[in-house]
Amino acid sequence: MKLLKTLAISGAMVAALVTGTAAPASADAYSYNGYGSVNFESAGDYIVLTHYTYDPYPGHYASYGEWYTDYGRTGICGDNQGGRVACNEDVAEKRWITIRVCTRYGVFNNVTCGAWATSRT
Repeated sequence: MKLLKTLAISGAMVAALVTGTAAPASADAYSYNGYGSVNFESAGDYIVLTHYTYDPYPGHYASYGEWYTDYGRTGICGDNQGGRVACNEDVAEKRWITIRVCTRYGVFNNVTCGAWATSRT
């Protein structure tokens, strides 16, 4: 019985770890590129950008979130060199928003972007 209980707890922990790495629980859309992530939360119309590597020097790694709606609005959330930025975009209800995270390094290097992710607003 003790072995069964231990296996059940272990299985629940593995399931929580596996499902927890896919995207934040409150995110309606999520994009990741290895340097940062961006998610859209329809409750409050927040786009939350997280840049994982802090680099205090100008021209080094920085992340930003790109977004557009199905009715023609577009925007960028943050240009973040470390930490988290939240942008409160007032988008129309019951429409679609598409987001992705991008990271740049300096002026002459290519930009690395995550996959586009779409969510209902």
